Amino acid sequence: MLRAPIAVPVEIRADARRAFRLAAAVGEDGMRFETPLPFEAGRLVEARFALPDGPFLVLPGRLDGAGGEPAEAVRFLEPPADARRALHRYVADRLELPS
Repeated sequence: MLRAPIAVPVEIRADARRAFRLAAAVGEDGMRFETPLPFEAGRLVEARFALPDGPFLVLPGRLDGAGGEPAEAVRFLEPPADARRALHRYVADRLELPS
């Protein structure tokens, strides 16, 4: 999947803990962060963020990264159709892809 540059704050919730990071890239499949999260890879999380000039999204995901290392990305788990469309539209606009 394509990912486009982005710089928005993201709240990551895992169990009763949460962390805030700046996203570096986003796509329909997930997002990468500027700095690692204080959670290990493989953990199920909820990502909360707003797209620029777009909707506020709350998406379930799984943290990506090397085994035993802090996670640097989240892969979205079955985002709803409206969220997928919003993410697709953001990526297409940001990368100036043809309609």
